[in-house]
Amino acid sequence: MKHVVFGLMTGFCAISATVTPVQAQNYAQEVIHSESYMGEDLPPASASDEAILKHIPDLKKTARGYQNSCGTRTDPRLRTLDLGGTLHDAKVVYDPDSGCWGAAGGQLTILDGANRVVYSESVGAILVLSSRHDGVRDLSFGVPGMSQPIWIWDAAHHQYKFLKSIEE
Repeated sequence: MKHVVFGLMTGFCAISATVTPVQAQNYAQEVIHSESYMGEDLPPASASDEAILKHIPDLKKTARGYQNSCGTRTDPRLRTLDLGGTLHDAKVVYDPDSGCWGAAGGQLTILDGANRVVYSESVGAILVLSSRHDGVRDLSFGVPGMSQPIWIWDAAHHQYKFLKSIEE
């Protein structure tokens, strides 16, 4: 019986040793070395993207194109990103209307593979970090100010949730 307990204790030590580096994540370095995508540089959405765009709460299809929640005609941009795990086929949609969305420059919405909104905020860019939670890559966003927000995947609620801000 002592050998079993010792074996279990050793197993716990090994597990805790592998968990510690994740908890000590250096998000400042991750932001510096992240894959970044400026919203305004995403490719324009095409007519074939209509099935995706209809799931964006702040966009409405009109006879003359798309209109955002401010009532302004807009040209949404769209890109598919592999964020890993359940978001291996995420869609990033950007409404580049700073008149509507303020200093951030536009509204960025992330949809999962079933076109459900998992994140939506006024930001200028998306930064894909190398760290992961529940198999999905952590994110940060280009926002005005002196701190950088870090968002992590919350599988239980199927959405990104705010973790913390880091000072630049």
